[in-house]
Amino acid sequence: MSTDGRYKVIGSLSSPFSVKMRAIMRYRRLPHDWILNTGEWQERTKHVRPPIIPKINFPEDDYDTWHVDSSPLAYALEDRHADRSIIPDDPAHAFLSHLLEDFGDEWGTKMMFYYRWVEADQGGDTDYTSHLMLYPGVGPAGDEALRETAHGFRDWQVPLWPRAGIEPQNLPLIEEMFRRIVRAWDKVLTDQHFLFGSRPSLGDFGFYGQLYQCFWNLASFGIMRQHSKRLVPWLTIIDDASGVDGEWLSPDAPLGQGVKDLLWLAGQVYLPYLDATAKAIDAGEDRMRVEVLDGMIHEQTPQGYHAKCLKIMRDKLAAMAPSDRERVEVLLSSTGAWERLS
Repeated sequence: MSTDGRYKVIGSLSSPFSVKMRAIMRYRRLPHDWILNTGEWQERTKHVRPPIIPKINFPEDDYDTWHVDSSPLAYALEDRHADRSIIPDDPAHAFLSHLLEDFGDEWGTKMMFYYRWVEADQGGDTDYTSHLMLYPGVGPAGDEALRETAHGFRDWQVPLWPRAGIEPQNLPLIEEMFRRIVRAWDKVLTDQHFLFGSRPSLGDFGFYGQLYQCFWNLASFGIMRQHSKRLVPWLTIIDDASGVDGEWLSPDAPLGQGVKDLLWLAGQVYLPYLDATAKAIDAGEDRMRVEVLDGMIHEQTPQGYHAKCLKIMRDKLAAMAPSDRERVEVLLSSTGAWERLS
């Protein structure tokens, strides 16, 4: 059990969910120790299931107790701490923030993972990326040792592409979605500091985790520079927003155009993907397929976690007061999202 009242956070700079949680804790000014996921800590926490990062040890926990899964962890911190909440006060905006966090977390992984390992002819540099990702956890090492470790990591990750839906038929959609998301974020940041006002929401942090990785991946960084003047500098702000104070957008204020664009992309692509996934699992099928954006295809092995994401959103919507649910319907009326959620 901690005697200093500090959280312990085991993570990696190359893990979008790790940097997302670190940024949340920095903004909320929660005392914590950031611990790189080195071999020593992997061994010490190998009993934790599922074996994912970040792993967080609460101050009252013994040192064998670790909590995982960034989205439930973000809500757990909301239950534990009232100050500097990342959930908008307005229930309708709070739901939209959850939807955008889920969109950023789960669809963003496809973009991040793809651009991390694309080859030189597509603007990538897998040697550079693997060295950049591995050195913080490996520490001082000779060139050959670092190269071997980094290449081993790359050779382990690339075969995992199909699990994330990174397959040849899906690449045009993944690439097009990345461009559209970057352009939408540039519009967001043209109008305001964050999605729902001048303080960051859960939705901001969900996209931040994935886009932070895309900033370090050379191929995706080039696209970010091409399509946005504001997004990369914004990542440096939200990375440590402990000095940011602000206000939530008024419930009766219009959403910014960039936020509307992100919600439209969620309604046109992400939620149809989740819906097709859930239907494939319910039918016992081993492949899901969805056609979006005027004929673009996404097809992959359905992921149970993504079906769960859709159920959580539908349950949240069903539990809302009727007046708040009606406002969500109005805000999503032109996006295609409401039909998939309701």
